[in-house]
Amino acid sequence: MTIKYHQNGTGNEYGADHQLTNNWNPDADYGNEYTNVYFRISTKGYDYPSYCFTEEDRKNFDSDLVEVFTSLGWSCEEKACGGSCAIWHKGKQHLYLHPQNFSGEVLKNDIKEIAEALEKRESFYLRYVDLYETVYDITDQEYEEILTRKDEEIKTAILKNCRTARTNKFYYTSDVVRGLSNRFGLKRPGKEKWSGVAMKHILDLIKSLVEKGYLVSASDGNMVRTINKTEQRQRKLFVGQ
Repeated sequence: MTIKYHQNGTGNEYGADHQLTNNWNPDADYGNEYTNVYFRISTKGYDYPSYCFTEEDRKNFDSDLVEVFTSLGWSCEEKACGGSCAIWHKGKQHLYLHPQNFSGEVLKNDIKEIAEALEKRESFYLRYVDLYETVYDITDQEYEEILTRKDEEIKTAILKNCRTARTNKFYYTSDVVRGLSNRFGLKRPGKEKWSGVAMKHILDLIKSLVEKGYLVSASDGNMVRTINKTEQRQRKLFVGQ
């Protein structure tokens, strides 16, 4: 049986058969790109209505996991305990092994190998694979260069997001930074979009817009707003729509 690989957010999510499309190529070379991935699993003994293993089914499930992932060079760094599931690692890759979903950040080039190893086991089988956002293994400098190329787009977004109806209304700078970091930032292995590099870069752009007069700050820079039309005329500055 052909394994289905579905990339979320690309084209039509469902086909004429009302099933998720098989729209991702597992044989392409994706270099050092990672992705948030879910290996959708059906596991013997873990199903409706109780979703609770017998001791035998649990042992068989654990045994199959060990066999599969050790053969692929993975190691278990956090064993299942107290209702939580095991977490396995290989380099910067990691997977949380729930009986219904094996999920985490995995190199795109390794997904096919993992999927084929999971396809049919004694205690579980793979239903399909679905992928979400790309995760980039890049240095801080490379990340900064990517963001710099987006500066004009980011500045436009800052000014749009900081518009207010009154001159005494402001937005918290930290909220603006975090929101735009989630929008323009890149996911890196083990890190949130809004951490580190992206937040600093966007905060620096906000400070620059304040210095140039496009933004008004308050509370020692903790709050900001975009200048209104009257202020634009007074300062001879133009803020786009």
